[in-house]
Amino acid sequence: MKSMSGAPLMFRIAKRMARSRIRGASFLMRRLEDLGMLNVIAQYQLGRVQFCVPLSRFQWDLRDIESYEVKLINTFCRAVAPLNMVTLFDCGADIGTFSSLVCHRTEQIAKIFAFEPNLDVHEFLQRNLSNLPVPSQMIPKAVSNFNGRGLLERADYDPSDHARFLLPGDGPIEVTTIDSMNVRDGDIAIKLDVEGGELNTLKGAVETILSARQCVVTVEAHPAVARRTGQDPIECLLFLKSLRPFHFVVAETGEHPLMTAPLLRTQQTEVWNIVGSTYSERGLPSFK
Repeated sequence: MKSMSGAPLMFRIAKRMARSRIRGASFLMRRLEDLGMLNVIAQYQLGRVQFCVPLSRFQWDLRDIESYEVKLINTFCRAVAPLNMVTLFDCGADIGTFSSLVCHRTEQIAKIFAFEPNLDVHEFLQRNLSNLPVPSQMIPKAVSNFNGRGLLERADYDPSDHARFLLPGDGPIEVTTIDSMNVRDGDIAIKLDVEGGELNTLKGAVETILSARQCVVTVEAHPAVARRTGQDPIECLLFLKSLRPFHFVVAETGEHPLMTAPLLRTQQTEVWNIVGSTYSERGLPSFK
């Protein structure tokens, strides 16, 4: 696939039309896709970080990237600010968007382990990891609480690759644990976006979390995923607090979740991201 600096002119025109609500923007984008004009890798510069996007997969321009999960990125970077030489475990890394944006926003990250079982994105993930200013390792496996195999199942509510979830058992996907990376001591950060496998992934990271000097964890709280699994994300927070003291904040609202009730509200559709940290309440940065 051809690489280019920035995005094609017609793609940029279609994006501007869409943002200006000019009729024909969607038609133009579909036409560009049909003609194969989006079969390119757009290279965007985020400060010291170069980030590559396959436009056939993500129709993103630089503005889209800079606004991606902006509240989560801001909260996460503030949470890791007091830490030093952080090892980041990016679980559900996809093409490396989270890792790239975090490295763009903070210099606290010293090493990255990026877990991604989807073979279709490995080329782009490896490319984006290689562009980062810190050492990194792509782990082409799913992450859970066991070492073995499984398969990725599509969700009824979202047939896209992004919503596929792990089913343990005989399958083409290798599965591993965070603890298998043998990172002990020092400061760590864990980002979990594994479509309902967050609690199992945490159970496979107990030794890593307990041995860490300080720890930051972010967990995606997705209402559709919670309905599918029958498990509210509060279970992840309670499990973390059973290991050691943690303090949590909802990145999108700035609220500190109650630990005595479900995290997600009845009929909620908005996806939240919860950021937890192990340092004391006195040392907590302001998340608001």
